[in-house]
Amino acid sequence: MGVFSGSSTFTGLLERATSQLQLEPDWATILQICDSVRQQDVSPKFAVSAIKKKMFDRNPHVAKYALTVLEACMKNCGSIIHDEIATKDFMDEMRNLIKNGADPVKDKALGLIQTWSHAFRNEPKYKIVQDTFNLMKMEGCKFPAFNESDAMFSADSAPAWAEGDVCHMCRVKFGTFIRQHHCRNCGQVFCKKCSSKESIIPQFGIEKEVRVCDPCYLKINPNSKTAQTKPEPSTSGGAENELPPEYLNSPLFKESQEPPKKNERDLQEQEEEELQLAMALSLSQDE
Repeated sequence: MGVFSGSSTFTGLLERATSQLQLEPDWATILQICDSVRQQDVSPKFAVSAIKKKMFDRNPHVAKYALTVLEACMKNCGSIIHDEIATKDFMDEMRNLIKNGADPVKDKALGLIQTWSHAFRNEPKYKIVQDTFNLMKMEGCKFPAFNESDAMFSADSAPAWAEGDVCHMCRVKFGTFIRQHHCRNCGQVFCKKCSSKESIIPQFGIEKEVRVCDPCYLKINPNSKTAQTKPEPSTSGGAENELPPEYLNSPLFKESQEPPKKNERDLQEQEEEELQLAMALSLSQDE
């Protein structure tokens, strides 16, 4: 994707994600924005600049949604976004927004400053964030209740997406009829069958259910019914494990592999046919 087309696509996604007509965050679009930044379809500097303009929109709904987009990018896009946000210029912009913004915007911005300060407390490179937080506390700013789980992204940034020609799990080859899908938790590439489940991913700030692979689903949701279901013991001596996954999941495999049992009448008819065949062979040999 070219630079201009990538920027145009990003701008369209941002418009949709910050629309004043929404009643709640559009997480599907927000995650597309994060993907656009992570895949470098748009530069981090351009992305942050565009989000910042929305943060200062006159409509408080638009401004608050812009902060939600910024929060998701911080949790999902790693250091390329952190480097743009953890600067004196951007921290000054945040302080200005807090001083002049509407109450919902102000509260959201205060929460972000507090979360980022905790997340980067052991990162000398981003010390400006903690300095800003401490300065605002001295100035009498009232921060909201802190939830430590919101600040896990510094150590648990979403992984970069892997590329491959085959499913990471069942090794089926991708093609026209078998599409590839990425697990948003581990970043690996899977076929539809091996990534059919959806889950929220709290450590990456993903509050909407998104596609994950089967192993990651069990890891994120250890108490789910799927995780608690124990597989039935195999009586085939492990032979089934050597069969292709496409066959194991086909209707043919699920059908009984034993020959149908014959009733007494069928057995009698079979015996008669075999007897007649034996007699015919005997006569043929005599001739």
